[in-house]
Amino acid sequence: MEETNKRFEERTDHYRQNFKKYGYSEMSMDMPSDRRVIRYYELLKYFEFFQSPQTEPTFTLCDAGCGFGDINGYLQKLGFQDYSYIGLDVVDEFMEEGRKHYGSDRIQYLKRNFTTDDISDLEFDYAVSSQTFTIPYTEKPDNYETIFSSVEKLFKQCRKGVSFNFFTDKGQFQRPGTAYHDPVEILRFAYTLSTNVILDNSCFPYECTLTILKDNACSENGMIFDRFLRIHQHEFADHTFVVKKK
Repeated sequence: MEETNKRFEERTDHYRQNFKKYGYSEMSMDMPSDRRVIRYYELLKYFEFFQSPQTEPTFTLCDAGCGFGDINGYLQKLGFQDYSYIGLDVVDEFMEEGRKHYGSDRIQYLKRNFTTDDISDLEFDYAVSSQTFTIPYTEKPDNYETIFSSVEKLFKQCRKGVSFNFFTDKGQFQRPGTAYHDPVEILRFAYTLSTNVILDNSCFPYECTLTILKDNACSENGMIFDRFLRIHQHEFADHTFVVKKK
């Protein structure tokens, strides 16, 4: 734990130095802006509110390791307005800048290291974490322990689901100073939390997004098929999935 905290402090200082140099910019977080937008979509696309906004017009989203909280800009660009947001980060400069751009009664930022701090006082419908686990926080080349403990905390506090990304060790190249993980190991962990798990490697060849939904999060009676019907209601209406009897 001591080593992990030291690595986090080093990384936090790195981000602060970046902010002094670049200000409100994706460069401060070492992330190309175009990839951030793609990742927002990948993180959110299996959540109920994102697939069927009419069935869930209001929700609370926790953004763990939020940076500036620019996922708010993405949501608002898509027309989402009646939601609440909890951004968790440890870089004061990022959060203060985020408040300038997105702060409101519904959008709040909390100084909290969700990987080590207690978050049992927080409640939310969904949680996302982007690029948090790509940097090794110990001498080991992976973050399995950090991922498992952090995601489990988020999943315990959420009402409906959690989504996060990580670099897969199945890619054709690996960059020094970056943490890579076996998707099978991550998937095995996810199934200890829920049977409603989606592992998606279609975004980038070297990156996976894992969504873990509560087993009863898809409908009032917990039937996964109800969610499927809502998403594909047009196909059913057009008889795309139904063979007509002669």
